[in-house]
Parts: sequence; C-alpha cells; structure tokens
Amino acid sequence: MTDLGTLRSGEYTGENRCWPCTLVNLLIVGVASLLLLVRRRRGGAALVAAVGAGLVYLRGYVVPYTPAFAPELVRASPVPDYLFHGLDAEDERYEAAADERTSLAATDLDGEAVLRELDAAGVVEADGEMLRLTDDVDAAWHAEMERLSDRSLPTLADEIRRDVSRIDETESMETEGREWLVLGEDEVLVARPVGIAELAAYRALGPYLDDEGVRLAGARSLRMFLETCPVCDVELVETDEATCCGSYAKPREKPDEVLACPECDQRLFTFPTE
Repeated sequence: MTDLGTLRSGEYTGENRCWPCTLVNLLIVGVASLLLLVRRRRGGAALVAAVGAGLVYLRGYVVPYTPAFAPELVRASPVPDYLFHGLDAEDERYEAAADERTSLAATDLDGEAVLRELDAAGVVEADGEMLRLTDDVDAAWHAEMERLSDRSLPTLADEIRRDVSRIDETESMETEGREWLVLGEDEVLVARPVGIAELAAYRALGPYLDDEGVRLAGARSLRMFLETCPVCDVELVETDEATCCGSYAKPREKPDEVLACPECDQRLFTFPTE
C-alpha cells in the first residue's frame, strides 16, 4: 500500500497552497473526467476525478510545471482576485506593512527632487551614468546601521521616538516571525530592517541636511543603495512582488521590481516604474 505521506508536498499545500494552481488543476481534472463520461467510460471518469483531486489535495497540483503557468492564466482571467487573496482586517494591516514604502517619513516627496537635494548637499555623486553615495556618507551610514542592528526591538523604537521629532509615539511587536515598529497615533507599521536603514541614514544625513522632512525623505531614498540586509547581513536580491509560487496579489497590474532580503523575507526598496 502506498504511504500517502510520501506523496504529500508542503511546498504548495497548507498555508503555502497556491490557489490559482489548485483552481487550474481542478478544472483540468474536471474536464478530463467529463470527456470520459461523454464517451461513457464512467469507471475511468471516476478514477481520474478521484486520483486527480487527491493529488491536488496532497501535492497542490497534478499537471507538471503548474506553478510556472497557472498564476499567469488566472492573472489574465476575469476571476476576481479576492477569491485567491482575500484578507481580513488584521491581515490587511500586515499586508500593507509588508510594503516597504511605509517609512519614518510622514509624506512622499518627489523622488527626483529628493535626489537633487542629496546631490546639492554632497550626499551623492555621479559614477558614470549611475549615482553613488559619497564615501563619507556611505561609511557613516553603514557604521550606524551596524550599531543599530544589535539593538532590541523596543530599544530601536525608543531611539526613533527620541531622534525623529515628528514621531511622538512608538511601540514594537512581533507576528508570524517578523518584527515591526509601530509608529505614531496612526500605528504605521515599519519593518525592522527598514527602520534600521532609515534611522541610520537619518543620522548620517544630519551634517548635510537641516530640513527634517527632506532628511527623512533622503533617508528613505538611501535604501536604494543597500547591498545587504541591515538585520540579517545577507546579500539583497533584485526580484518582484510576485508571491504564491509566481502569482501576484494584484493580477491586473505588473508586479513592482523590488530589493528584498531572502533571509527575513522583507522588501527594502521598490524601484520606480518608468
């Protein structure tokens, strides 16, 4: 007798189940069973339905390479996205916080305008067709990130409240293995690596920028120059927002290109779309 445990795969089942993959495979199994019924092969139809549904339940899919194409099919279909990515109120909060665009900065400033301010202040310089941080700023920023990486989460929250005058309330919380800074009366959630990178940049920019709003916006922009995670010290990768083995929470839109940490599964920067 076959041990069902050997057939079970946790990669695409349980909490990791890819619902687009499940839907596409169940449709394929259903169509195959229906074709057999039309040909009056009831036994074969029942067998295909039972085996196919069982494999989808145990493994997440039955058709090879489904994760490579099923999310794209669903993305292009008129099926409402909330059927696959429905979120309750609490989940929405953490889903929004997972977007690294939450920041110590109060408001968004024009990215190009912020870079011009950084250039004028001597924070960045041209390197061919690219921009890079000046050596002094880069050294000060990384030294500060290294110091902050050892702080406990509550201590980091206290330092943010002490340094950033616009933030008068801070808390900290942990959920599902992730650490969050809870800022202000609006309880904006900022991921720990983002908070470390921005507070360190805010401090490093002190000698160069007087306006706190511009300084905070500049601290946010500096995250595009990160190479390693401020918490994990793991090399960051350029990827996109796609989740669920290739699907995306907003299938009508193209996923943003992001800079992410593969170790703590946090996004550190979203590259501007052209």
